[in-house]
Amino acid sequence: MKVKVTLPENNSDITLLQFQKYEKLTKKKGLTSNEFSKRAVSIFSNLKYNDLQGVKLSDFTDIVEQITKALNTEIEFKNRFNLEGVEYGFIPNLNDITTAEYVDLVEYDTKPETLNKVMAILFRRIEAEDVFGNYSIINYTGTKETSQIMLQMPMNIVNGALVFFSNLSKELRIAIQKSTQKEIRRVQKLRDTLKNGAGMPQL
Repeated sequence: MKVKVTLPENNSDITLLQFQKYEKLTKKKGLTSNEFSKRAVSIFSNLKYNDLQGVKLSDFTDIVEQITKALNTEIEFKNRFNLEGVEYGFIPNLNDITTAEYVDLVEYDTKPETLNKVMAILFRRIEAEDVFGNYSIINYTGTKETSQIMLQMPMNIVNGALVFFSNLSKELRIAIQKSTQKEIRRVQKLRDTLKNGAGMPQL
């Protein structure tokens, strides 16, 4: 019986859930090269692990090469996508990110196993859009409702969002460092004032 094999052509054909499974596989110890390849093929195709025993070696090699190529073929980032009939949009303005959003982003970090929660923060359902394509998203109420849905989002969207998240983290760290340095200077000035006998400043 012939089986039609479905394979990804690039990272837009790979879901976040598949990526998480693959990352977990790469950390699994005790697998031979052949076992690893068969498990990877099973993750990224519609073929079950046991069904791969009957696949011709030449065909199996081609399948592995196609999956490897797909994993390394990047498709440009888009700030919105449709999933299960719902359109999701990336946070329109990262400068307006809320404390709750930032705290949860820091907590989940960018570990593969929590990426679906990170995506549930960065992407939310679009609630309104104007004629120029500008949109607004629903308010952030946590990740419980959509984190499981985000497991099916394509990896090109995930990868692009992580670039923005990385830049945001750098900007926030710089802002925090500047604020901390300003406070250090203020405390040092206060110490110098007390040391010079000016007395305790009035509160």
